[in-house]
Amino acid sequence: MVYVIILLLYLAALIFVGKLASRGVSSSDDWAVAGRSLGVWSSAASYFTTVLSAVSFIGYMGYYYQFGWGGWWNWAGTLICTILFAGFFAARLRRFGGVTISDFLDRRFGKAHGAIAAVLILFSTVLFTMAQLVASASIIKVITGIPEYLSVIIVGIVFLAFTVTGGMKSVAWTSVLTSVLILFGAYALMIAILGKTGGFWELHRLAYTEDPALLDPFAGGSIGAGLALSWCVTWGIGNFGLPQLITKFNSCKDEKTARYSQGISGILFVLFYLPLMVIGLGMRILRPGIVQTDTVASIAMVEMVSPLIGGIVLAAILGAAISTAASVLLQAGTTATRDIYQKFINPNAEGERVLAISKGTTLTVGIISIVLSLFNSSTVLMIQSNMVGVLGSMLAMTIIIGFTWKRSNAQGGWPVCWLVS
Repeated sequence: MVYVIILLLYLAALIFVGKLASRGVSSSDDWAVAGRSLGVWSSAASYFTTVLSAVSFIGYMGYYYQFGWGGWWNWAGTLICTILFAGFFAARLRRFGGVTISDFLDRRFGKAHGAIAAVLILFSTVLFTMAQLVASASIIKVITGIPEYLSVIIVGIVFLAFTVTGGMKSVAWTSVLTSVLILFGAYALMIAILGKTGGFWELHRLAYTEDPALLDPFAGGSIGAGLALSWCVTWGIGNFGLPQLITKFNSCKDEKTARYSQGISGILFVLFYLPLMVIGLGMRILRPGIVQTDTVASIAMVEMVSPLIGGIVLAAILGAAISTAASVLLQAGTTATRDIYQKFINPNAEGERVLAISKGTTLTVGIISIVLSLFNSSTVLMIQSNMVGVLGSMLAMTIIIGFTWKRSNAQGGWPVCWLVS
C-alpha cells in the first residue's frame, strides 16, 4: 500500500507541475520548443531524464549485476556524446534555430531527405515509447501486484495528460522534479546496499571473492573490444540521431545556455551511473543467481530498503520512463505537424490550427504505443537499443557530417553517412 500511495502522489505531482507549466503555452512554438526560453538547469534536467529512461534503471542495473564494473562501457558512449554536444554541436544546433531534425535536413540536403527522416522518426517514436511503458509496467507488477496491462494504461494516461496540454514547457519542468527524485532514489538505494555489504571496500572484496571478473573493466573477457566499441558507438554517435535530444537545444534561450546545459548534464550522468553500478554489484553479492536480470531493480527495492524508500525509487523509475516517453511523444506531434502537414499538405496552416494538430497527433501516437505495449514480449533493453540503432544508422552521421563537412550534399552526403553507419 505504501508503494501505491507514493506512486500516486508522484503521478499527481507530475500532472500538477505540467499543468502549471502549460499556462504559458499559446502558440505552436511555445508547445514545440518552449518558446526557446529554457535556462541551463531546466534544459539540463530535460536532457538528463530523456537520455536515462526506465531502461537505465531496470536494464542497466541488471547489466551491471551480470558484468560488474565491466558494464561501464554501456554509458561511456553517453558521456562521449555529451562532451561532443557541449564542446561543439549544442551551440551550432541552437544557432541553426530550427525546430526539428527535418528542418535541418530540408535546408542542408533537400525536402525529400527531410520527409524520409520525418517518416522514420514517427515510426521510431512508437518503438521508444513502448520501451518506457513495458519497463514501467514490469516493475510496477513485481512491487505492487498491479497487472501489467493496467500499469501501461495508467502511466500512459499520465504522460499524455501533461505532454498534450503543455508540450515542451511541461516536459522540461516535470523533468526538473524527476531529476531530483532520480538522484535521491539512486543514492538512497546505494547507501542501503553498502550498509548490507559492509561498505564500499568490503563490497569489492566480496565481489572479487565471488568472481574476479566483476572488477575487470572488460568483465574477464565477457565484454570484448568489439562489444565495448559498439556501446560507445551506439550511444556516442547514435544519440545524435535522436530527435527528442536534438530539440532540447532548439528550446534553449541562447547558444551559451545550450552549451552549458550539456556540461551540467554530463555531471548528472556521472552522479547517476556510478551508484547504479554499485547497486548492481552489491545485488550480485546479496542475491546471487538471479537469472532474469531485468528483475534486479525490483528485487532491490522490495528486499533491501524500507517501503518508503522503495516507493521513492519506484517513483524515480517511473519518472524516468515518463520523462523520456513525454519527450518522444512531443517529437511525434511536432514532426507530424511541422514536417509533414505544414510542408506537404497545408503550407499555409498556422496558429491554433497547427497547435491543435500537434496535440492531436501526439495523443494518437500515444494511444497506439499504449495498445502495442499490451502485446509486447521483447526485453526492455533490446527495444531501446534497436530504436537507437535505427536512428543512429540513418540520421546520426547525417547530422554530424552535415554540420562538419561543408561540401556534403544531397547526392553524396547521405550515401556516405549510411556507409559509415
